Amino acid sequence: MEKEIKIENSSGSLSGTIRVPDNSKKPAIVLIIAGSGPTDRDGNNHLSGKTNNLKQLAEQLAEHNVASLRFDKRGVGKSQAAVVSEKQLRLQTFVTDTLAWAKHLRDSAKFSQIFILGHSEGGLIAIEACQQFKADGLILLATPGRNLANILQDQLTQQLAGQPEWLQKSLKILDSLKNGELVPQVPVELQALFRPSVQPYLQSILKLDPAVELTKLTLPILLIQGNEDLQISVADAQLLKRAVPTAKLAIIPHMNHV
Repeated sequence: MEKEIKIENSSGSLSGTIRVPDNSKKPAIVLIIAGSGPTDRDGNNHLSGKTNNLKQLAEQLAEHNVASLRFDKRGVGKSQAAVVSEKQLRLQTFVTDTLAWAKHLRDSAKFSQIFILGHSEGGLIAIEACQQFKADGLILLATPGRNLANILQDQLTQQLAGQPEWLQKSLKILDSLKNGELVPQVPVELQALFRPSVQPYLQSILKLDPAVELTKLTLPILLIQGNEDLQISVADAQLLKRAVPTAKLAIIPHMNHV
């Protein structure tokens, strides 16, 4: 059974879907946090296309008698009313939204356990949220194990291998952001990644080392990583596993990022 649900925050209402297994009394529930970009509750955005991956995840959880809550990120879908300007966004913005959903679930007293699951960048949000909310477990799906700066550097080096001039300019901007400096003048060719309005958000993520942040938690942790993921590697999951040896690691054959 699926049910539309809304909560209010200072910017407007956030909307999501609770899916509860049929004939289930007080089941465990998984709060699902989507990855980067304008991603809706089902895991879709105009950049990566329609996969319905989070909707399918919710359906499979229900098959195993586990409830789920997935939600539109602020400014997306039915959470459009909670939009804020891009230059105001920080990672903490989404952490705050996640905490609001988690507290709503706890206050409802309808679920025996609350687990938090984050996909990709959503995993970073989940880690930060679990430092402030006592969840029963954390599930990280294709979550970076390194600082975003290292991941971006690797991606840029690969993507711009035949364009050394643009690679040099990109890495220079990245270094400035790492050092806490904004770059007001960005070439048109690099606006998609480094436009001035998104730089404060990037800086809020660049401050984080996921492996270090993970060591601050004491709850059960499950790491899930596909071996055909072109964005986040198995090595990232292994870094997280080394940081917290008690975490369980599952490598899924033939699984990609989306």
